[in-house]
Amino acid sequence: MHYNRAIICLHKAFNTPDGSYIFYAALELRICIERFLFEYLVIMNVGDDKINKYMKEYRIKNLSNAIYEAEPEFDKKLEYTNFYLDTIGAGFEMKIPDKDKLNSFYGKLGNYLHSFKKPSETTNNEEWWNTLIQLLEEIRAHLSEYFEVPRAFFSMNEKGLQLYQAYKDESISKEEIKKRILEGK
Repeated sequence: MHYNRAIICLHKAFNTPDGSYIFYAALELRICIERFLFEYLVIMNVGDDKINKYMKEYRIKNLSNAIYEAEPEFDKKLEYTNFYLDTIGAGFEMKIPDKDKLNSFYGKLGNYLHSFKKPSETTNNEEWWNTLIQLLEEIRAHLSEYFEVPRAFFSMNEKGLQLYQAYKDESISKEEIKKRILEGK
């Protein structure tokens, strides 16, 4: 929802000379980053008590830490999910969130959304606007990669967990793990 509104604002931005839609796009993208990471916590079904606690979080670093608190092997499990999806011929993979990059984008957007003390260096400066627009486009492009494929959470059965452990530990070759996945063993 926030991503889509940001896109709408970006389309309208060039027909409105006061820059308001550019600021709305920046705000929507910033909220989109917050919501994007929060949704991983919801998808992982961390429980109502923790969700209520995480609902108060908006800083990307804190949301990233909450993801790892809920699932310490978050990145590795997404990596394995992509291995699994490739093995079964799904034709897509889930992008692993670059939480450092998202945190950096979030901070840069925040810098543009605060009060402008020196208009000559900000809102009255064409280069400042161009840099903001370039940042918005970079963030839009980065976030679009996450929304191209579905996000989901699934629980592995005992055999699945054993194969994941073997994948993680590299105790069985990837070819053997693929074979076992395809055989349902």
